[in-house]
Amino acid sequence: MPYGVQVRNTATHDRGAWASLVTKTRERVGMNKSELARRLGIDRTTIIRWESGKSRPEDPTVVEAFAQLFGLDADEVLTAAGLRTGSPSSGRSTSDPPLDPDLVIIMRRLNDPLTPDAERATLRATLRYLAELADQAERGRGRAAG
Repeated sequence: MPYGVQVRNTATHDRGAWASLVTKTRERVGMNKSELARRLGIDRTTIIRWESGKSRPEDPTVVEAFAQLFGLDADEVLTAAGLRTGSPSSGRSTSDPPLDPDLVIIMRRLNDPLTPDAERATLRATLRYLAELADQAERGRGRAAG
């Protein structure tokens, strides 16, 4: 294993979640395949095989590094890679979609110690405002249905 990663061929229906997750997450943050490969310490052709659905990782440490790089839940990413059948410790259903990549970016900014306090405060205030709008919309739908 020249890059410390084993890959296996899998049925097409099993590969789709991982391929889609890698592609969408990478593209959403504007990272190219070479940069992702470099950050994970693997070959660029491995990323190409993952995104095309031809293979997926067998090494959970690479998948966990991917999750950490993008601020994703490791259990969900391991499940998408086919390395875990469920995620009881995550508190979320495995059928839940992955976190929106825009939210991943926001979460990374909030958790980054180099992010200025003023920016963190603005992000938190904006998120609270959006959550309040969503709650109001939900309550409005509840009254309309009732």
